[in-house]
Amino acid sequence: MIGLIATILTGIALRNYVFLLVIPAYVLRFKDRDLSLAAFYLYVLLMAVSLPGISIYTWEGLRLAGFVAISTVLALDDVLRGVKVGKEELILSAVLIASALTDYTFLIALLAVVTYSAYRHSGKVVAYLAGWLGVSAAVMYLTKDSLSDPVGQSFVLIGLGLLFILLAERKDVEFLEVRLFGRK
Repeated sequence: MIGLIATILTGIALRNYVFLLVIPAYVLRFKDRDLSLAAFYLYVLLMAVSLPGISIYTWEGLRLAGFVAISTVLALDDVLRGVKVGKEELILSAVLIASALTDYTFLIALLAVVTYSAYRHSGKVVAYLAGWLGVSAAVMYLTKDSLSDPVGQSFVLIGLGLLFILLAERKDVEFLEVRLFGRK
């Protein structure tokens, strides 16, 4: 439920209503996880096509990247784990809704919620996420003069993310295992 709220609020903040297309993935999750994942991937493709190519070195680009990346991770977590509505989910959703008054508070709340959620469900993975974020910020800062193309910026972030995934796997940090045809 947290991912659904985050995604809808992201769509409202960005004035892009393609984000509402995540709703079918949530509805299908009650029926079948595999169909839900297929709907989620279709949603991600449609969302990616609808977003503008803005440099991450501007506030608009950083805002767009932060909102989209974090809300997508939270939505994917809900689709993989199942939609739960409990006390914790309601509190975190209320924090997101209350923080949506300004872009700054919403971005900070999204970061806090995804960090808490990752720590709660995956423990040590948060250290790798923080490391990736720190190294990515440093690399992006050091290459800002030579890396003005948004596509190049994306490749750097993806490459660094893959590097940290490989490091985490090597150190036996337990990631959420998802089988192709898993439990419903």
